[in-house]
Amino acid sequence: MSKWDISPSGVGHVVSTVGDVMTVLNDIITAYSQDMEGAAKAAGTLAPGGADGANKGQTGLVAAGIAEFLRESAEELQFLGVRMGKSVNGAVEATVAYRDGDLEMAAEAQHRAAGLVQPDMPDGWKAGRL
Repeated sequence: MSKWDISPSGVGHVVSTVGDVMTVLNDIITAYSQDMEGAAKAAGTLAPGGADGANKGQTGLVAAGIAEFLRESAEELQFLGVRMGKSVNGAVEATVAYRDGDLEMAAEAQHRAAGLVQPDMPDGWKAGRL
């Protein structure tokens, strides 16, 4: 029969490592967003003379395409972080339930052992002595 072999400290180490990765991923996504914004600005405009002066704030087709791509992919990027967070929380909750189950089973075994009825023994007999 197979058995569970979960180490709460091992799970804690993995959760900590995943937390570090999530921090780095957040930094990457922030930089990605800034880079895309810079690319959109650098793409220029269709306005005569560029996006300076009277045409300030106007964007071209490439910038519009980049903005649309960002809008469409933003939900997927957010989903990555949410899914990672839920996975980490699930692992922690499962480990706590596993540990609590072990403690509950141990307590039940001790309770049952303490409640055993000792058969009649000869005078002078003490538990633990043969």
